[in-house]
Amino acid sequence: MPKLIDSHGVRLNDPWLTYAGDAHAIAAGSCVILPLTEFREFAGTWKNHAKAIGVLLSPSDDPAAIAGDFDKLRVIAIDFPSFTDGRGYSLAHQLRERHGWTGELRAVGDIQRDQIDLLSRAGFDTFGLRDDQDAAIALTGLKDFSIAYQYSAGRRTPRVALNGQLTR
Repeated sequence: MPKLIDSHGVRLNDPWLTYAGDAHAIAAGSCVILPLTEFREFAGTWKNHAKAIGVLLSPSDDPAAIAGDFDKLRVIAIDFPSFTDGRGYSLAHQLRERHGWTGELRAVGDIQRDQIDLLSRAGFDTFGLRDDQDAAIALTGLKDFSIAYQYSAGRRTPRVALNGQLTR
């Protein structure tokens, strides 16, 4: 099970299980994250089986496909199959700014410590680390920068102009 961190530290008790093709492996009453295709096809079945449902978007998925289903979801996870694949940043921004998702947004996959600050600024709340990553080191990625010069998705944080003055 991957480690999960957020701005408060390491989440020790993450109730979410990711569906990997075997429905029998997920006990009734579990919180389950479904790939988009599984969610589209079997959301009604899972609603009766799971305590809560989330969706896993791949980099090529269109977030508009779930915008009408936000009331059914508790978490949206976005997969980063490679740290060099930046499409997840765009998906996060679209979910927050264009579609108004206010729930938990989770980055999963090949997440690197150096990306965590920017992922947070793109709208991600939580970060699923691989088992080989040190959560304490990854958390330091949230403290790399004290001032940001660009807009932050979903958050009304101050922006700093080139002259160093804070703007809104």
